[in-house]
Amino acid sequence: MFHATWHMIIFLFGDDALRSSQKILEIKNKFMFSDKSGSGLSVFDYSETKEASKKIIDTLNTPNLLAPKRLIICKNLISKALVEEQKKILEFLKKKKNLSEDSDAVIIFWENEMPKKNNGLYKFLVDKNSGSKSQNFEKLSGIKLEAWTLKTMKEINSEASISKGALAKLIVYCDGDNILLFSEIQKLVSYAQKEMIGEKDVELLVRANLSGNIFAMVDALGANNKKEALRLLHEHLKKGDDPFYLLSMFFYQFRNMLKVADLYEKGNRAEFDIARITKLHTFVVKKTLSQMRNFTFSKLKKIYQTLGEIDTAVKTGKVEIKLALDKFVVEL
Repeated sequence: MFHATWHMIIFLFGDDALRSSQKILEIKNKFMFSDKSGSGLSVFDYSETKEASKKIIDTLNTPNLLAPKRLIICKNLISKALVEEQKKILEFLKKKKNLSEDSDAVIIFWENEMPKKNNGLYKFLVDKNSGSKSQNFEKLSGIKLEAWTLKTMKEINSEASISKGALAKLIVYCDGDNILLFSEIQKLVSYAQKEMIGEKDVELLVRANLSGNIFAMVDALGANNKKEALRLLHEHLKKGDDPFYLLSMFFYQFRNMLKVADLYEKGNRAEFDIARITKLHTFVVKKTLSQMRNFTFSKLKKIYQTLGEIDTAVKTGKVEIKLALDKFVVEL
């Protein structure tokens, strides 16, 4: 049941749409526990409708005889609604000042991204004086993302466990996308049953994102195995991966190598310290350090310069992107 101590205007937003959605579900489940018919629940999504302000205001103004407790969920009002719709809701909230103290009506405003900070409705909802409770769900990374992954795993199966190496590999493969990560956790937990999830399980079941898979291509290039590097490149292209994204991933990996090599040259040799300074995952640092043995610092700078030249040539139409990627691998 909802208690009078609850904030009755709740604003959930941020880049981590999965966790904010889970928060909505948690509140909704609590509400449905006391209103099993769901007659007091109303959901309005501006991704699906252009006008809903009148219905939202009417729902808040009209007592529901069947369900005295009401939960109104309003989605994507800031990101999708017309300015006029936002103004109507903002004016209503400003006039109905006692709404935040109404323990019979809870209204949740949910945005699946980070709203613009100069938006009037955003400014009102994050203002503590408005009586609303706001929560920014930022993208998790590093230790926080690892903790969330382990917590999610235990929620699915309390006996689930994963090795440290497998956890690091899983996070890198999913490249910070916790919607994908959530899906892969479910798959791994189901597959492993009560056994500990190991690195081989992750490699077998998780479809590695390019940022994880790019290591293999760079490994092949470092070992001067151009045939293998070309095979991996064409495997990505055959699968339909965007060649511009592949180029950006080469940039990403060689930029990481330059960052790590620069610190290494200056005497920073500890993986943990390098990870802390560069803000890279320790697994990425470990892989990058092993790859660096095949490249001198001056060679890395030259490669990065070449990538910049390729980027310019492609953008100005002087060379076709797929041909440029082939040329990069062959001439490295």
